[in-house]
Amino acid sequence: MTTRVGPYRLDRTLGKGGFASVRLGIHDDGSEDAIKIISRNALNPDQQIKSEIALCKRLRHKNLVAYRSHKVTRKEVYLAMEYVPGGELYDKLEAAGKFTEDKARKIFAQLVDGVDYCHRNGVCHRDLKLENLLVASDGSIRITDFGFSKYFNDAAPKSVVGTALYVAPEIVLQDGQQYCGKSADIWSMGIILYLLTAGRFPFNRGCTGGVCPGMSRRAKDKFRTDNFRVPSHFSAPLTSLLRRILCGDPRQRATMQEIKSHPWWGGQMPGSDDHVDHPCSPPTSPLHDEIDWSEDEEEDSNIGNHRSVDPPPYHDFDSSDDELDTDPFYDSAVKNLSTSLAQCDI
Repeated sequence: MTTRVGPYRLDRTLGKGGFASVRLGIHDDGSEDAIKIISRNALNPDQQIKSEIALCKRLRHKNLVAYRSHKVTRKEVYLAMEYVPGGELYDKLEAAGKFTEDKARKIFAQLVDGVDYCHRNGVCHRDLKLENLLVASDGSIRITDFGFSKYFNDAAPKSVVGTALYVAPEIVLQDGQQYCGKSADIWSMGIILYLLTAGRFPFNRGCTGGVCPGMSRRAKDKFRTDNFRVPSHFSAPLTSLLRRILCGDPRQRATMQEIKSHPWWGGQMPGSDDHVDHPCSPPTSPLHDEIDWSEDEEEDSNIGNHRSVDPPPYHDFDSSDDELDTDPFYDSAVKNLSTSLAQCDI
């Protein structure tokens, strides 16, 4: 196992998903960054990795994890990002059970601010979930993991990607047809808001993992409802906002502007920047000068020779032995499974 990358000593593992792992990187100057280690293979095509790096370098906002630098080798790409020591928002919510509306309001405002910035720069995230929201030492929120993100100014996304419990229904039901990436992100934000205030998911999708093309009709039927239970402690304005966001018809779903002006905020959205961006500090702690992808540090530069011929994993929902209980108010998503995403046609 590699223990050193450029000026970084690789320390403990911070997280691990289906397509990458993240380790703490301690720089020679004593500073700490998060090093995302991405294998170059059929599941992580070079073009997708390049896109993620380009997005991380371009998007600079107070509520997005900041890019530092990256290094390309024959088998892996090391992406150095801002280290956010507070960990995942998922864990904070799990410990608390649920948050008050006041606390959820502060968190959700930062999510709105960060995602709105992405949308105004032509980028949809496509995998917004609690595990991809990190908590800084001052309690502020950072959005991370742009591995499935896409520029929608080039063309509307059509890939069936995302995590079942958070993904917008049209992504699954339209199965490869174009959809509005901004509207799909807004649905995922609604799931997050419901989770923060209810401590449970609003819908049971029959699966806690990733979605993929070619799902069975039975599996798709789990995505045909947008009618969620309203807990007794929800305020009327919160319920109203959630009904507008968690609307199954993307054409009728709330826009970002409608969310920002909703009465639930009780006035102006907390921390609203009125479309003024907040850039992070410039990249620091470079691994080395960027190299061309055709020039690898190791001996073989023919990337095609290192591609796996195995197809991406496909989950047959009808034959699964792990199907969840059909209770529509499923409470206990399996965290480890929720980080395993199926992906195709990016």
